[in-house]
Amino acid sequence: MILIAFGSNLNSKVFGSPLNNCMEGIRLIGENFSVSKVSKLYETEPIPKSNQPWYINGVVEINTTLHPFDILKKLLILEKSLGRKREFKNEARIIDFDLLCYDDLVMKTTELELPHPRIHMRSFVLKPICDIDPAWSHPIIKKRADVLLKSLSNQKIFLKKT
Repeated sequence: MILIAFGSNLNSKVFGSPLNNCMEGIRLIGENFSVSKVSKLYETEPIPKSNQPWYINGVVEINTTLHPFDILKKLLILEKSLGRKREFKNEARIIDFDLLCYDDLVMKTTELELPHPRIHMRSFVLKPICDIDPAWSHPIIKKRADVLLKSLSNQKIFLKKT
């Protein structure tokens, strides 16, 4: 299972709202990969907590034979095409794509860590993963997504009505 998280909390000149940015992000991922599932969309508070606008977040499952580094390269190109600028860590953004996992692959390089190092600490990632497959198991922690999500009940996450 290959999972990609997406999120937005800034308006863009081209697509408008964070919701529209995410919808365009899903469309572009679909043009570049075979998308098998898309989660529901959620409105979530920024983590770490800040005065930034809340995010729209979700997850897509893709099928591809591309190497994880090639997926990452494509995702960075797609972010840039949607107007993403990277200036500061944890800054507000028009769009963000994160490669969360690539089957059960465990790897750590300066460019990419799989599974994503904070996947188990973020309800805005785990809740959409549960939409796709609540039985997904973290390859290092060896716990299911639904079990990990229950441990994060203090994080605010709301289903986005679209």
